[in-house]
Amino acid sequence: MLKFIRRFWIVVLLLITACSPVAPITSTPAPTAVVDDLAQYKPALITADQNDLAQLDHPTRYNLTLQYDPATPTLTGVEDVRFFNHQSAPLNEIYFRLFANYPDSGGKISVSHLSVDGAAASATLETQNTALRVGLSQPLAPRAEADLHLDFVVTVPRDSTGHYADFTATDSVTTMPTVYPLIPAYDSQGWHTELPPAYGDLVYADASLYAVTMTVPTTMTVIASGTTTRKDDNNNGTTTWHIVGAPMRDFDLNVSAQLQKTSATLGETTVNSWYDPADADAGKSALQFATDALRIFQNNFGTYPYRKFDVVETPTTAGGIEYPTLVVVARSLYRDPRNRQYFEFATAHEVSHQWWYGMVGDDQVNQPWVDEALAQYSALIYEEDLYGKDAAHQVMRNNFIGLYNRAKNAGQDMPVNLPVAAYDEATYGAIVYGKGPLFYDAIRTKMGDALFFKFLQTYFQRYRYKIATSDDILKTAEDVCNCSLQNEYQEWILSPQK
Repeated sequence: MLKFIRRFWIVVLLLITACSPVAPITSTPAPTAVVDDLAQYKPALITADQNDLAQLDHPTRYNLTLQYDPATPTLTGVEDVRFFNHQSAPLNEIYFRLFANYPDSGGKISVSHLSVDGAAASATLETQNTALRVGLSQPLAPRAEADLHLDFVVTVPRDSTGHYADFTATDSVTTMPTVYPLIPAYDSQGWHTELPPAYGDLVYADASLYAVTMTVPTTMTVIASGTTTRKDDNNNGTTTWHIVGAPMRDFDLNVSAQLQKTSATLGETTVNSWYDPADADAGKSALQFATDALRIFQNNFGTYPYRKFDVVETPTTAGGIEYPTLVVVARSLYRDPRNRQYFEFATAHEVSHQWWYGMVGDDQVNQPWVDEALAQYSALIYEEDLYGKDAAHQVMRNNFIGLYNRAKNAGQDMPVNLPVAAYDEATYGAIVYGKGPLFYDAIRTKMGDALFFKFLQTYFQRYRYKIATSDDILKTAEDVCNCSLQNEYQEWILSPQK
């Protein structure tokens, strides 16, 4: 997500141009069977990467049946999940994150009809109602799996400005990011149910498989993570969309009767740009930015394995936000020609998150620099590839060095590898988005371009569909260059500078 350097860029461009319990849930409908095969997910991937599915170790599978009512507006859902215990110890509970309940978002999610392996289960709400703890009647043994069923209703806020207006129903588009119940990551710290600050990303989750059906009025288009395999006209004014997505860490939904589309192809991947009719020229630019970014990042990092990629104009007040196979970019950037340079940079940054966060996952709440600083530097690689080294150096001076120096000169320098909550909003942007990328520039200078890009490709291959940490970045870089990068890591990541 590119929220924090936006204000800095606008300034530069203007200067240039002038826990509570709930009652046990006891109703138990018969759970929907989860089909135990991989064929249904293959249409989400290009031909050469469909074997990736067989290499995953029992990923969580989500079957979602959704219906959107724009008059209310509400999203009604039935969710069936097959969850596998990858831990070495039994689990006494399973958690779901309910991000539609995030404080001050204006939205709400309520859950009912919960069962585990067909038996009624009870649950409690925690973490300001954003975490649902499902107690298990019998511990889930290591290498065992459980089938969970629940129903839910999401109330979508109208014209919300909460959490960067990323969850809202407007006249042009309804945006619903990860509003269904999502199982969070479980690592050496246990279940991750902490409440992230409003100025950071929310999702820390494992790569999973999704099969989604969504019914909407026939006049509306579903723009979602994954690939649409078919659409069924229900002959009652509604259409049901069938979507598969794999492997993905979460699932984003947007519906609109207004946005228009322009498309391009890159190999087997279709790239779509969705835009308001009044912003057609900017929508075409966004398509070019996204297509160029996908091409450049494939050449430098590794293959984009999905059949589809969308860039969507939304009213978000962030510069842009990333989701699997889809990014949203702020409408304000489409409509202000003075922001064209930032519009392009923000789009490239968000596209790079398909590699850093999407495929190579990380703890975005407690180690946000792992994806954000590399996404920033990836956008610099985009600028360098298209416009040359001089243009890239100018971007680095304006965006990274300038942003960081302002914080350092104000006595606000901090380590880069801290949780989001360790920073205030402005300092988070300056340190993670400004200082963090300078680490990559420092090790690139030491390693040389050939080894630096080999490092990025090796890092991508080692942790594709897995979770990476700060230590994994350093170890991979040192393995590739056969050198010590401890000084650079200490200077740029671990220590404030004098």
